Amino acid sequence: MFKRFESPTRARTPGARPDLEWLLVFAVALVLRVAYAWVATGPHGQPYSDPVDYDTLAWNLARGAGFSLGSTGGLYPTAFRPPALPWITSLLYGAVGHRYFAAVLLQCVIGATVPLLVRAFGTAMFGGAVGRLGAWIAAIHPLLVFFCGYLLTEPLFCALMLLALAASASWVKTPRPGRALRAGLAWGLSSLARPTSLMLPGLVLLWAWVPLGLTIAPRDRVRQMLLLVLGLVLTVGPWTLRNALVLHAFVPVTTGGGVVLYVGNNPGVWGDPARRGGAGSDEWTALAAGEFRGLSEHEADVRARARALAFLREHARELPAMAAAKLARFWRLSAEGGGTGSWQRPGSPLARLLGWVDPLRIWSLVILPLAAWGAYRSFRGPRRWFQTLSVWVILYFTALGVVFFGSLRMRAPAEPLVALLAAAGLDDLWRRIRSRARGLRVVEGTR
Repeated sequence: MFKRFESPTRARTPGARPDLEWLLVFAVALVLRVAYAWVATGPHGQPYSDPVDYDTLAWNLARGAGFSLGSTGGLYPTAFRPPALPWITSLLYGAVGHRYFAAVLLQCVIGATVPLLVRAFGTAMFGGAVGRLGAWIAAIHPLLVFFCGYLLTEPLFCALMLLALAASASWVKTPRPGRALRAGLAWGLSSLARPTSLMLPGLVLLWAWVPLGLTIAPRDRVRQMLLLVLGLVLTVGPWTLRNALVLHAFVPVTTGGGVVLYVGNNPGVWGDPARRGGAGSDEWTALAAGEFRGLSEHEADVRARARALAFLREHARELPAMAAAKLARFWRLSAEGGGTGSWQRPGSPLARLLGWVDPLRIWSLVILPLAAWGAYRSFRGPRRWFQTLSVWVILYFTALGVVFFGSLRMRAPAEPLVALLAAAGLDDLWRRIRSRARGLRVVEGTR
């Protein structure tokens, strides 16, 4: 049977020089991220907010105290944070000691691999030209650079998610049982970096149903899809079992889902126009120190989820307004302070300059229209169903922002795919301009 989803490839000529562009992309991405980390955190910087938990977990793992939080005199096992980032950081701490800036530099290295993974996924989806252009856009993306300056899950999750997307695209293009299993394993690793990834394999399976049916028999299609699910279970299952044994509760990855839902859906946040649509940790801190004091981690999470759902039921008529406020924060064109940090440390050399010029605003005004055009074009080409995966994943993260809260952290995992769609849009516009300049006409493909 014909291979419908093969990407265009370019034959290598004898004696051709190897493609070293990927090395240049990595170098540029790494330099930008290290430079920003030096400005934002510095070699003597200390963690604050969420990075405190990841730093503590990593150091406790490195010194043999297990996956635990708390002080030296009162450690307790936890599943409040996903395990992938603390585990990787603990390997570094075990080698160099408890040095926070070393962990931030590790984030920069991981973040610098994201453009390369954008290239791999983009090549599978749209071809080599779009893949290379998408890599360059992701390399200099201000939001992706920003999140490498702190010990947060965004760089690692983006890298693992792109790895899983590339594995899924490779499987759908050439369906094999081994490829399906590898894609499932990759999605499992992504879920251990951020639990919001747990539902993405379901989205991928829905997307893959039609193209798989064009190349393999129905029975093989179901079998390979089950292999993908098996890979996910094999990766996440041991951590879920650990949580069941330690916490005596069914916790697939973390116990923080109810808390995250509550901090974005409570009377304090909704009643404050300045915070509406965002998140508020003050309400959760007061609740944890008061009414929920003494509860287990899992019990507190369950009650927080119940509080959030009760608030949403009481304000059912205001849900459209809430969704609009969250969407406005999610897709805002300026850097969001407060819960997502600031672009620079007060008093740093770039503080005044970045106070006048918002890098994200300038970037968004150029890239978002190109990405919108790339998304539109992905629905109209001869491989339109296959090429729309990026659009569905972006919509998935947008929906999460509507459910939980709108912020740059919620949006960050979608940004590599926005960069890829922008590359597809720019490539399409450039081809149209060249065709018109030569007196040619772009002919739409047909299925």
